[in-house]
Amino acid sequence: MPLPAAPSSLVRLAPAGVLALTVAVFAAVVATVTWQLRAGLREQIFQREARTLAAVASMQLDNRAGELTGVRLEDAPGALLVAVLKTSQLRGVSGVRIFDGQGRLSDAWPFRWTETPPPAALWAQLARGEASGRWHEDESGESLLGLAEPAPGTAALEAWVPLRRNEGGGLLGVAQFVVEGGQLAADLEAHDVRLWTQAMLAWAVGSAVIVFAVGSTLRRLAAANRALQAQSEDLLRANRELVLAAKTSALGTVTAHLMHELKNPLAGLEILVAGQGGDGAGRSETGGELAAASALTRRLRTMVNDVVGVLRDEQGGAAFELTAAEVAEIAAAKVRGEAAQRGVRFTASAPEGLLVSGRRGNLATLVLRNLLQNALEATPAGGAVVLTAGPSAAGGIAFEVSDTGTGLPEVVRNRLFEPCTSTKAGGTGVGLALSFQLAQQAGGTLELVRSDAGGTSFRLVLAPEA
Repeated sequence: MPLPAAPSSLVRLAPAGVLALTVAVFAAVVATVTWQLRAGLREQIFQREARTLAAVASMQLDNRAGELTGVRLEDAPGALLVAVLKTSQLRGVSGVRIFDGQGRLSDAWPFRWTETPPPAALWAQLARGEASGRWHEDESGESLLGLAEPAPGTAALEAWVPLRRNEGGGLLGVAQFVVEGGQLAADLEAHDVRLWTQAMLAWAVGSAVIVFAVGSTLRRLAAANRALQAQSEDLLRANRELVLAAKTSALGTVTAHLMHELKNPLAGLEILVAGQGGDGAGRSETGGELAAASALTRRLRTMVNDVVGVLRDEQGGAAFELTAAEVAEIAAAKVRGEAAQRGVRFTASAPEGLLVSGRRGNLATLVLRNLLQNALEATPAGGAVVLTAGPSAAGGIAFEVSDTGTGLPEVVRNRLFEPCTSTKAGGTGVGLALSFQLAQQAGGTLELVRSDAGGTSFRLVLAPEA
């Protein structure tokens, strides 16, 4: 079962993308709310200007009524116009139209630029005593009066106010004021600057809070995901090890029986081959072949004896100790002859005083022998194989086998301690996998230190004795 694939760069960038999207959405929300707030505030300002004109007009009407004796204000010719004109002097009004209580145009200043009455809905609002203001962009007071063309950068306020006295009474009429909007436009611009500055500040503070809160959450999720990924990898690795351990455990009994059955036939075969080699002194080629066969048979019998010894110690529960130097020497003694035949320089060294139990030492010997055998087969004549031992960082024992071969094939590195198809003639492809299991049985670990064109190095680390 393959390990889960490592996260891609796109997945790693996903948290940053989520943060950027969240901040962008927050910016859009702030901009939308600010724009709507701006529109609402402007509408309030325009209505406030219209109500101010209405209040001033009512005050002027009260004053005008006090000047008239015995005549109603609405019956005095030009009384409404006089009151409205006095109001216009306070606001820089460009033009005024006055309608009587029935909606008929009665007066205008500076001239009657249109006869159109206010719409019915607006008249109903004015009849209720509510003033109304409307803002015109890119139009001046003169352009609204028809005296000039609309011009960019100009503005005007059109205000409709009900004409009624503060002392009560019905609607005397309606006045339309056309006010130049230069000063009001400057005030609105300053207001916009303050509003957008506050919006930017709110967005910056909110974004910082979002980045901190969401970032913290994403970091916790990422940490949880990494922990889950690591647990998944550990579970998959443990599953593979359990499967392999189950296979090797099931083979244990068969192996013990097989080793026992092979031991005597191999001894007899070695004697027979050695005897045949002595009779054929005149046949040099046949004698050489028989000598090689005898050496191979001897090697097989030695290997069988080693495995039988380990199985005997496992089953008998014998209690003894070995030093690291003894473990290294036992493994080295098995391959010195073959190293000399191959023309490979072989050295082994280990300090005295590092102790390991006999059971663990025997298992370590099997692992080291397999590693040394692989190293010799991978090293050309004139090369070197080195076995060293010493204390590990955790207080145990570390053995290292290095060679000057060409390095492991990529297919082996990709599935280092898993059974695979061997690249060596006659190989089974399970040597490293079994060595890894034996290392674990010995309470240690087997790891690849390096493998390149300059050679390969494996390290067997035995944990401290419990």
